[in-house]
Order: sequence, then C-alpha cells, then structure tokens
Amino acid sequence: MKPKLVYSFLKVMVSVVFYLLIAIAGVFLFVSLLTFSGKQDLKRYQHHDPVYTYEVQSFGPGPASTSYTYSPDSLMRYHGNSRFTLEVESRSAAGYYSLIGVLIFLGIGICILWNFRQIFREASLEHPFRRSVSRRLRMLAALFIASDLFNLLNYFLLNSFIKQSIASPHLKLITKVGDGFIIGLVVWIIAVVYQRGIDLQEENALTV
Repeated sequence: MKPKLVYSFLKVMVSVVFYLLIAIAGVFLFVSLLTFSGKQDLKRYQHHDPVYTYEVQSFGPGPASTSYTYSPDSLMRYHGNSRFTLEVESRSAAGYYSLIGVLIFLGIGICILWNFRQIFREASLEHPFRRSVSRRLRMLAALFIASDLFNLLNYFLLNSFIKQSIASPHLKLITKVGDGFIIGLVVWIIAVVYQRGIDLQEENALTV
C-alpha cells in the first residue's frame, strides 16, 4: 500500500474517531444530567440496570454471591464468585464521582485524538519535520502518562468508596496500570528523535 494512501486513511480515521468520541461524550453528559436532575425515574435505576458498573475482586473471606447482594444503603450491589460485578447507583457519592471520572477519561481521550488530528494537519510526507509537531508529540506523551496517573488515583478513590459501603468481602477494583506510562515514554522518545531530525534539517539548510 502506498505511503500517501496510508497517510490519508489514517488522517481520515483519526478525524472520524475524534468526532465520534465527542458525540459519545455529549450523549453521556446529556443522559447523566437528565438522571441527576430527576428527569429520569430513579426507581428504574434502583431495580434494573444502574449507570456505573465495575469489575472487582475479593481479597478476603466472603461467600459467593450468585444473586445480588446489596450494601446497607442499597447504593451498591454485587454478584459473582471471587471476581464480582459491582454496580453503583448514579445518585450516590460514588455515582457522582464515577460521572466525573468518566468525563475526565473522555476528556483525555478527546485531547489525545485532537493532538493526533493536529499532527496530521500540520505535517506531511513532503515536509515531515516541523517544530509544532514535536511539541504535540510531547503533549501526547504527557497525556498518556496523565491518563495512567489518573487511572491509579481512580483505583484508590473507588476502593475507598467501596470500603465505606461494603465491609465484607474485601472488594478491590480490578484495573490495569502501566500501559499509558509505557506508551507515554515511547512517544516521548519518538519526540526526542523527531526533534533531532528537525535540528539536523535546519543545520543542513544553513550549510547549503
């Protein structure tokens, strides 16, 4: 496949995913605002599918729960065996935090895609080395690392909410940390090499 064709395809796909993620974030925010404002029937969420669902694991003694087990305040419920599905009511402290957390993750995702989109706009196969692209690569590295740091913070905060509502079994959020940090480091290294390419290009231009 020709490089120009691949480049054009990636440029279009980044824009499509960027606008799709904005649309998803808009719909999510709209539905959440309706729920929190009382436009939706609260009983519907209390007895059917809640808004926020997490995978958690038991790290202490506790019986398997094939049916739903509710927290004392009925704002959380879980079922499973060793690995549980935890469901959180939207109108609770954990629910409000979950809303903020999802919006932050969506915001980081939108910022990452926006920077990729700007890179495709500012660079080209004919003139690939631009200082603005170098700055955006560093920004991308920072965003990937920030996403991992927030994921780690999210792990501790959600575990705190779970501990306050459910004493036993000792449930902990199942999360994966490290991918964003590794990707961020790789992008940062690419940015450093790219910056060196810009310096060499400018030195050659001065020599000529």
